[in-house]
Amino acid sequence: MRRSYSSTSFFFLIFLTLLVLFPFAIVVLTSLRTQQDVVTRGVFAPPESVTLQNFPDAWRMGRFSVYYKNSLSICFVKVPLGIFVAALAAYPLAKYRFRLRETLLAFFLLGLGIPVNVVLLPLTILLKRLYLLDNLWGLLFPYVVFGLPFQILVLRGFFRGIPDELVDAARIDGCTEFLVLLRVILPLSVPAVLALFIMDFLATWNEFLMALIFIHSDKWKTVPLGMMYFQGQFASSYPIINAGVLLGILPVVVVYVLLQRYFVSGITAGALKE
Repeated sequence: MRRSYSSTSFFFLIFLTLLVLFPFAIVVLTSLRTQQDVVTRGVFAPPESVTLQNFPDAWRMGRFSVYYKNSLSICFVKVPLGIFVAALAAYPLAKYRFRLRETLLAFFLLGLGIPVNVVLLPLTILLKRLYLLDNLWGLLFPYVVFGLPFQILVLRGFFRGIPDELVDAARIDGCTEFLVLLRVILPLSVPAVLALFIMDFLATWNEFLMALIFIHSDKWKTVPLGMMYFQGQFASSYPIINAGVLLGILPVVVVYVLLQRYFVSGITAGALKE
């Protein structure tokens, strides 16, 4: 009975995997075909001939160099900055004992239940008064703030699993609290930090709504926002659109492949250590 159940689960997982991979395979194959091949033989037909010309065409016509520069600039500033600020908040919440610790933690975690849509109007007014609309700084600060609650939750859980004796030993050796965090806590929390890096990079790279509201000039558009206009401009050119889709997700795939071995272990440990 157990073997039958195991076999059923295995084939069900195989089916789900194929179901997920099928659209991705169609995107890849279509990006390698010519427009004439797609029109004459259909989207689901195998490529008659393979061409890579769609990728440089999509890169050039879709202005991906501009969108990449903006998205990568935001990601490589926002993600480390957000994790560092979250670590500064998570460390005292994990290792200090003070009267309002749980209340302060609950205050931070309230952010998990606030939809972005609710604060878009007041946030837009605030950014306008600060002259931060229509530039990357206007995206950076909201991105950092909205990422903090989950990052604090995960890092606090991981920090609580680090023995207090290590922290006390560092203090005896003369380390300040900031040095304890930098030299003891964070080096021991690399799996959780890298897992958060993957998730935050993915969320920041794919964020669309705030970029749509706050960014108006072409020179500041991010990849998701640029792809929306790119898709509308080349709606009938299926190979170029699919090549653009692959260009849009390429950095996320690279980051995940390089760091994926830390992903499950880091998030699991950070969520469960108490």
